[in-house]
Amino acid sequence: MAKNWLAYSIVTITLLIFIFLRELPMTYWALYAVLLAPILSLLFSLISQRGFSLTAELPSAYVEKGEQAPYTLSIKNRSFLPYSCVRFRFQTDDIAPIFDHDEWDVSVPSRKSDHITVHVNADYRGNYQISPKEIFLYDFLGLFRWKKHLPSPLCLTVLPCVHPLPSLPLEAEVRDMAMERNRISHEDYSAVPDLKKYQPPDGYRKIHWKASAKRNELISKHFRETEFHTAFLCIDNSRINAPQKEALTLEDQMMDALVSAMAQCTERGYTLTLDHMAALAPEPERDIKRLFQTAAQLEFEESGDFDTYLSAFLHTHRGRKNLILFLQNITPSTVSALQSQSTSRQNVTVFHFGEAEAPLLAELQKAGVNCIDFCSVTEKEMPYEDE
Repeated sequence: MAKNWLAYSIVTITLLIFIFLRELPMTYWALYAVLLAPILSLLFSLISQRGFSLTAELPSAYVEKGEQAPYTLSIKNRSFLPYSCVRFRFQTDDIAPIFDHDEWDVSVPSRKSDHITVHVNADYRGNYQISPKEIFLYDFLGLFRWKKHLPSPLCLTVLPCVHPLPSLPLEAEVRDMAMERNRISHEDYSAVPDLKKYQPPDGYRKIHWKASAKRNELISKHFRETEFHTAFLCIDNSRINAPQKEALTLEDQMMDALVSAMAQCTERGYTLTLDHMAALAPEPERDIKRLFQTAAQLEFEESGDFDTYLSAFLHTHRGRKNLILFLQNITPSTVSALQSQSTSRQNVTVFHFGEAEAPLLAELQKAGVNCIDFCSVTEKEMPYEDE
């Protein structure tokens, strides 16, 4: 816009010089036209602004990390006056979503519509609000501009990546005696329930309110029992005390490991429960899409001591098989908690990330805990480059 004003000033000064050197009617008319043009341009733009509308569309709300999602902005000019330019600016940095264009200019004729499509991706999993950073409308001379209200942001969820893992030490899939001992009983809420008198351990969720109102006493639903082969996952989602990029990298590694383990477990026919510091009695889940969405939206902002939470988790699942832990750090407290619960007969797997003290890993392995360095697993996937 500054260049347009500079050009306009040069034209005006040139005409004034011509008038000073030689006064001609044509030169005066040209000067009047030049002086009047910005006023007309401003007036027409103010009138046509009211007929300008903008809508945004994001066809897919979920994409895998590294994939691109098309984001479309539709511009409609219902006025009889055209806009010379509509400029869109998109925010680009290393953390926020990455757009394939920083700026985009489009002209919208009168009574016409147009659209632009930019592609968005993100290097880190999570939920992102997708919207332009700024939208400007320019008059047909390019001397004035107005900042347009942004469309409502659309949410894009970037899912973690699934990596091939070593075979996790879960119970055998064939129905042998070892698997029979590993069957965990759960209530099937899809079954038609029987009714019984309410007992405090039943919980309020099981109360049949209509039957209770008719009988004037609390009546609870009694569901039939079904059996599942279950793996119990627990992730340390406490706040990561590190610079932003390092924290996001560790989060990504942990979430990639989590969904990779989820994918392997569900492929082998296991139902999963996902425990973390904000979870409240998680229900068994078998739908891998829902599990992926839960993992993508998990926040690493919980305060508190994860070692204490881990001790409570191990105590709650004492004697159960197939425990899979995702730990930010392996500390002496972590080792002590695992050793104290006699985990050698529980098929416990610990995923750790980055550097871990060799003596602590040796203590875990001595206790029968299977330790997996997820960073080394992902490095093996990378193809070797020819020198």
